[in-house]
Amino acid sequence: MNSALAWLEVFRRPADGPTSTDTVFFDNPTDPDRPMKSTDTLLEDLCQLSELDAAKRRLEPQSPRCQELKLEAETVRERLPTAILSHYDLRISKGKRGAARVRNNTCGGCHLLLPTGQLSDLRREGSSLQVCGFCSVFILPELPQPEAAAAAPEVADPAPVAVKKPRKSKAKATD
Repeated sequence: MNSALAWLEVFRRPADGPTSTDTVFFDNPTDPDRPMKSTDTLLEDLCQLSELDAAKRRLEPQSPRCQELKLEAETVRERLPTAILSHYDLRISKGKRGAARVRNNTCGGCHLLLPTGQLSDLRREGSSLQVCGFCSVFILPELPQPEAAAAAPEVADPAPVAVKKPRKSKAKATD
């Protein structure tokens, strides 16, 4: 009984400061040297970083093109907040993807169907950065489809198919 009352006391305790040891440090948004970025800019930078990391994995580490990609990735990393980078790097260090695009309403990281509420938040203009609830990868919105690809192509009339007529049943001669 005493342990249950102790837990109630913990939950009633006013939050004077952070009591958790798992505190995440965010960049100071009021810092005049680094103004707060919009979500669209964060998504673009995160998408670019994800593409650069994917391109680096396909190349040999000592190749000159890989070195160029590393330098370009460092410039993109400087534009991202440390909280996003730490989550991204944690996923990369485990050998997983840090960010993935949505395709056909599924996560590009785990290929599971995303909740409809989260999908509608992604489609809304100026939405916040989303994380998959299943694999915890940063979710990037689908690429906009060009007008020509979005319109259904005209389908030519299908070739006529031969239709079989039903067989006539044999009538018995009654004569």
